Amino acid sequence: MGIRMSGLSSGMDTEAIVKELMSAQSMKKNKVVKAKTKLEWTQTKWSELNTKLTGLYNNFVSKMQLSTAYKTKKTTVSDATKASVAAKTSAANGNYSMEIKNVATSQYLTGAKINATASDKLTDIDSSLLNKEISITVGAKTTKFAVTADTTLKDFTSALQSAGLNASFDDAQKRLFISSKESGLENAFSITTSGITDAEVNGRKALRDAAGYSSMTSSNKKLFDSAMEKLQTSGVGTDDYNSALNTIAKLSYETKKTSAENAATTYVKAKIYSEKYSEYEEKAKEKLKDTYFEEDGSLKPGKTQEAYDAAVAKQADADTTSYVGTQLKESDVKLQIDEAAFSGKTEADMADFSEEAVKKYYGETVTAFTGMDGVDEESEKNRLTSYVQDYASISDRDEVLAGSALSGLGMADIAVDADGNVTVNGGANDSSNSTIPKGMALIEASDSKIILNGAELTSSSAVVSANGLDITLTGLTKTDEPITFSVTNDTESVYNSIKSFLKEYNSVMKEMNTLYNADSAKGYEPLTSEEKEAMSDDDVKLWEDKIKKSLLRSDSTLSSIMSSMRSAMMSTVEYDGKTYALSSFGIMTSTDYTEGGLLHIYGDADDSVYSAKDDKLKKALDEDPDAVIATLTGVFGKLRETMSQKMSATKYSSSLTFYNDIKMKSDVKSYEDEIEDWEDRLAEMEDSYYSKFTAMETALAKLQSQQSSMSSLFSS
Repeated sequence: MGIRMSGLSSGMDTEAIVKELMSAQSMKKNKVVKAKTKLEWTQTKWSELNTKLTGLYNNFVSKMQLSTAYKTKKTTVSDATKASVAAKTSAANGNYSMEIKNVATSQYLTGAKINATASDKLTDIDSSLLNKEISITVGAKTTKFAVTADTTLKDFTSALQSAGLNASFDDAQKRLFISSKESGLENAFSITTSGITDAEVNGRKALRDAAGYSSMTSSNKKLFDSAMEKLQTSGVGTDDYNSALNTIAKLSYETKKTSAENAATTYVKAKIYSEKYSEYEEKAKEKLKDTYFEEDGSLKPGKTQEAYDAAVAKQADADTTSYVGTQLKESDVKLQIDEAAFSGKTEADMADFSEEAVKKYYGETVTAFTGMDGVDEESEKNRLTSYVQDYASISDRDEVLAGSALSGLGMADIAVDADGNVTVNGGANDSSNSTIPKGMALIEASDSKIILNGAELTSSSAVVSANGLDITLTGLTKTDEPITFSVTNDTESVYNSIKSFLKEYNSVMKEMNTLYNADSAKGYEPLTSEEKEAMSDDDVKLWEDKIKKSLLRSDSTLSSIMSSMRSAMMSTVEYDGKTYALSSFGIMTSTDYTEGGLLHIYGDADDSVYSAKDDKLKKALDEDPDAVIATLTGVFGKLRETMSQKMSATKYSSSLTFYNDIKMKSDVKSYEDEIEDWEDRLAEMEDSYYSKFTAMETALAKLQSQQSSMSSLFSS
């Protein structure tokens, strides 16, 4: 923008003149701005209406076109303290008699009190538990848990949890609490014990040690244990044997590789740390010197040499560690780690490490490590084959115990057979069994059992489902005193569903009628900011509301939607040789044409105009429900089809949209581009006007200067 001369020579108010000139030109831009504003308001209005139309479609039309919407059932139970009954649409109407023999229970085991904590080792609680194996069976799955010298009570409860049970040891109550996660016999559990032979203990230890089991991740340990379990029954040379061998070799290789990589990383870290520590130590000394020493080198009051040395060491360690961390990202350092992991390192390779580096990364002394040179899965397989073969060849792994090994934990061996029969230490689960630890309690799992109309039905939960009925049991009936319940069509519920649908339909139709028949807003256009400044806020709102209410007046798209929906609702259906419509059941339009086709249910108590008429719908639902269902599903199905077509995607509209949203967005963008063009053109016009006035002012200034010079000449 050049220098503007505002009437200095001419005495003209060029700013005002240019403003007036630009105001006239800006009217063309304002016209586009107003058109864009009006279109954006129209978008909003359509978006709000679209939300209501899709809500009607999704929440009502799509459901009411299905016959299942009209087949709801209701139940009445003679004793609600014993059971509640929910009936699906497939349930048969009628009266039912039911005896409740049992309500399903979960299996609960509460151990006797023991003098222990969750962190105690099992062998410290009871030394005889060493090398015992605990088998945990839940459903069809059995998990085995071996007790070693390091196994804790917490390990035992974790094994129970992994097997699929709820398990914990309460340190306050000093008891084990174990239960099935779900009720019913199918979720009953067994916990039994056996001894482990020396051959099994030694073979297991040899294989685990050879494969590096102690260094494996918890997930890999599970895979290893599964492979070992497979070896116990596979026999040498079988497919299961080879599969287990391959798994063990793979896990051993992965463990070695991870260990070598970790050791190599530690080695390289220590090497870099050792090389750079002294440098950062000197920097730390210089940095902290002024904090601890006076200019003459003496310690400041309250400071000590020991504190200074400790602060230097801390700062040097932090800075060196940070440097090491950044170096690990460098490609050449990564290559050093790979090389070390491949070749391994001896103590001699670490002889030059600084004392600080050794202490930080190794503790007292450095640790040599073997690299992966020559090691792969195949070599590990060859190395481990003899251990695997020896373990698979063990013939006697278990020892039969004279009694339960769990007595020291306040428990007993619990076995549940396929029929749900329970034995505790081989005997009954009652007071006659003297082998049960004093204070231990066992609640057996059981299924729900009812006699429904003479037939025995069972369930693993408290809900018995049969023939469309979900019967929730809450108590037992007395012998030969059954309770009864009835299942009938829920006419009232169906009636209310139809009523709710028509209420929503009328609400949407009423809004569309209002929008379509709105008063004209001819002569009203969106206001510019200057126009708004000249009006009160209330007047601006009234002005804009007038426009917004009329945006869809006589809109062709809106007219098409309303007409199609009305036509669908007025359609007829053929059923059993007769023609039916909504009007056949008293669902009628009003005689008041101004309602625009809203629907009423004659006889509806909530309809102030038509409540006195006969309720044909309710009567038909009681007497001929099939005709009602066929008619309503047919009519509402046509409405669903009509609405689906109206909101299907086109090149102008998106899917599930009743209006041309894509075209509107495109038109808004076109307006924005046009406004931007106008703003550029107006800026150029304004600069042009100012340039012309500046040229005029410059010329006048020169003329005035010449006149002044001539006047001075003549005066002299």
